[in-house]
Order: sequence, then structure tokens, then C-alpha cells
Amino acid sequence: MGTSASSKGPGAGVSFDPPWLDDIDVPGQDNQNNNVNPAIGIAPKARFGSARKSMGEYVRSGSKDSARRSLGHYSKTGMGGAQNVARRMRTSTKTASNFFNTFRSLRDDTTFSLGKEISELKNRGADASEIIDAIVGHVCPKGGSVDEVSCRDSGTSALSEFMDQNPDADFSNLSDDQIWSLTAIYLGNEAFNRIQMDIGQAFEKQDVPYVDRVNRLNDMRDYIQSEIATQMDALRKTTDQNVDMNQLFQDTIKNTFEVFEVEV
Repeated sequence: MGTSASSKGPGAGVSFDPPWLDDIDVPGQDNQNNNVNPAIGIAPKARFGSARKSMGEYVRSGSKDSARRSLGHYSKTGMGGAQNVARRMRTSTKTASNFFNTFRSLRDDTTFSLGKEISELKNRGADASEIIDAIVGHVCPKGGSVDEVSCRDSGTSALSEFMDQNPDADFSNLSDDQIWSLTAIYLGNEAFNRIQMDIGQAFEKQDVPYVDRVNRLNDMRDYIQSEIATQMDALRKTTDQNVDMNQLFQDTIKNTFEVFEVEV
């Protein structure tokens, strides 16, 4: 799983946000009232230099300290701080809010349109991949930008991973704990994809054996997912039921990358 790091990533002297970011249409979300300000500032020269150096060390050695330093440099220098990382990922957090609310509606609202669609799929013997496609199509943006493609990739992977971990689970009747867990997997995938797109070129270096590169990639994804889940759980315990979910997931991203910044 993961979006390919096929380019050199975003450069210096530009806004931390691409100009098209707020043009993305996330289903069920009001792009003009998403409570997220743009990222602040202009990207500095060699913005990802230190992050890429530490990432290269991690890919070669598997050193977790190098991985954490890379993530810290990525956030602090490459993106101008953890708050900017969260703001840059506002499509991801709005989609995470969709994930969360969709699974609650599937459980609690008998008139929910997606629930009826899933019931029809089950009645005609659809397999799990068809049901996952229906959920992703309902929750994720449908355009062709890298952020929109990443959301769909992360959503499909999160749903598949969740089913592997919970083979008897019913997407139409998940518990609150399961909904939180699934949303954390999705948002962890999105954070991992963001890193991979921006500084993941080290994983393509041919002087490191392919098997090692794949193992390092999977280990980093697991580490990011784990930290996202930890920060989300902490916020969950300190908020009430009427919280703005998009803001909670923004805070999850910010708090996660603040943890990474401690390493630098």
C-alpha cells in the first residue's frame, strides 16, 4: 500500500499548500466552511534536505532513530511545523470525518442510502471488494489529483486491513471502538502516503535490496499508524460527543507530528 514517490516532491519558494487544494470536492463536506485555515508561509530552500538524508539512513540501516528524525525534520523544516502538516492534509481529515460519520450512519440510520446499497450488494452475493468499493465511492473524493487518489487508496487499504483483522465484522453494524479504530487506520495511511509522496524517494534507491526496502516501508507505515492511533485515542478521551470531527482529526495530525518534531 502507498502512493508512489514518482517525483522529487514539492519544491522551495512556493506555498505549503498547492493552489488547487481547496477546489477538491469531498462528499458531504462544505469546502467554503471547513474550519481549516491554509498552511502559513513559503517553503524554504532545501526544505526536505535533512528529512531525506535521515530517511536515506533509515532505508539503508533500518534505524528507528533515523526514521523518527526524518519525520521530525519533514514536519519542522520541510512543512513549517506540525500545524502546517495538518492544514496541508485537510482533504485527508475531511475524508476521515466522512469515514467516521458514514459508519455511524450505517449502524444507526435505517434510511441511509449507502446502507440500502450495501444490503442490495449482499443480497446478490457481492464479495467484500465490491462492498469496499461502494463505501470508498461514497466517502472519498472522486477527482484525479494526487490527494484525491491518495484518499481512495488509503480508504481501500484501511477497509481491507480492518477486515483482515476483524473477519467477522459487519460494516453496517460496527461498534464505536471499531469505528474509531478503522478511522485511525485510514488517517494513518494518509499520513504515510503524504510522507511517501514528499520524501519517499529513498525507498526507490537500487543500492538497497528490494526486500529490505519493502520491510522498511511497511515498518514506517506501521509506526505512523500506531502514533496516529495513540494521539486520536488521547483526544477521544478528552472530548465530548458534539466535537467537530474534522477538527479532532486535524488535532490528531498536528499532535502526531509534534511528537515527531521532538526528535530534532
